[in-house]
Amino acid sequence: MTMNPADEFPFADGIKRSRNVMIALGVVMILMGFAAIVFPLISTLGVVWMTAVMLIIASIAQTIGAFSYPKWGGVILGLLIAAVWLIGGLYLMIFPLEGVVVLTIILAAMFLAEGVIKTVLSFRMRPLSGWGWLLFDGLITAVLGAVLIWQMPSAALWALGTLAGISIIISGWTLIMIPIAVSRAFGDITDIDQTT
Repeated sequence: MTMNPADEFPFADGIKRSRNVMIALGVVMILMGFAAIVFPLISTLGVVWMTAVMLIIASIAQTIGAFSYPKWGGVILGLLIAAVWLIGGLYLMIFPLEGVVVLTIILAAMFLAEGVIKTVLSFRMRPLSGWGWLLFDGLITAVLGAVLIWQMPSAALWALGTLAGISIIISGWTLIMIPIAVSRAFGDITDIDQTT
């Protein structure tokens, strides 16, 4: 008995049916990613603004959730956390350029720490195949963090927007490649429909 690929991989049929939409969205995302890289200050400010909005929304959610704590001590602590998030979000909205610098420093520190951890981990898994890829990832990530710190404060003007642009391009490319790969693996939509 032959198994229908659509039964084994339930997403394949849906991906194939929306192939053109996924490819079109992928192209739009790639174009927007390049725009974010070409105009890094605008996209960096966009990242800061979105972070501010997320902090304000999280503050509202935390405020609502604070009242579900069983004791007043928990409620007060929950409200204090909500206030910190609200202040952070409002600060980023009112002082976006200062927010850019702060977020870039945080990002640089995260890259540096991640790079060091991955490098150490790569040597711990050294006898295993593929440890070199983790070492490569760790070294590149650590160097990127160090470059951001070294380039401060000018890195703040381009780093967040450029990295967001790169991420958007990769996501767009993925949206293009997934339906192409699924079509190659499972054939045309009509092939699956005829086997059912």
